Amino acid sequence: MINPELIVGMLFLSCMEDNEAIEIFGAERFSQYMGYGSSFRFVGDYLDTKPFDSMGRRRTRIVAIDALDCPARLHYESGCLLREVNKAFCGFFDQSKHHLYAKLFQDLHNKDDFSSINSSEYVGVSTGNWGCGAFGGNPEIKSMIQWIAASQALRPFVNYYTFEDVSLQRLEEVIQWIRLHGWTVGELWHMLMEYSSQRLGGETHKGFLAWLLPSDRPKNQVHYMSE
Repeated sequence: MINPELIVGMLFLSCMEDNEAIEIFGAERFSQYMGYGSSFRFVGDYLDTKPFDSMGRRRTRIVAIDALDCPARLHYESGCLLREVNKAFCGFFDQSKHHLYAKLFQDLHNKDDFSSINSSEYVGVSTGNWGCGAFGGNPEIKSMIQWIAASQALRPFVNYYTFEDVSLQRLEEVIQWIRLHGWTVGELWHMLMEYSSQRLGGETHKGFLAWLLPSDRPKNQVHYMSE
């Protein structure tokens, strides 16, 4: 295990409801590793050099969110998609910033007030193919769900680790394409729902990333937005 202290949590942490997440502070990392899932391997000791906080804990925060474990087809059901995006949001939302979050949505119709929300007050999210191992989740869908949840939770960035999953080879291209066109969270969610409906109806067998990009767009042609 990367952080052996976390094993103890399995003994005393309660089972989560669909709208709950668990935050764990101060867990120290002890292990170097390589691989993912069945290829996961311990490759040596790790010296954790993260600083300590005022309570003597490492300045780390790990969020536990449980993904759905169900047949692959059910992952495209609207109820499952909504459950997963809500679960990810619960994990990514910083409760200490609730007052800023509330202000943003109170002023939703006044774009001039958006500047009062300082992104530097937030930290990003590091995540990966959540629920895509033994639980059979779809990495393309889960990457979009987590991006939606992180955006809605006002996280300024996401570090997404694909673990070289072949289905995510065009993830960066899709992200840049969506940003180039200025899509909102709602628009991306609508496309995710439309795609899932087509998958359930047998109208498409493409992965979400290939389905979303225009068919005449050359692969690996990435357009970067200017700052």
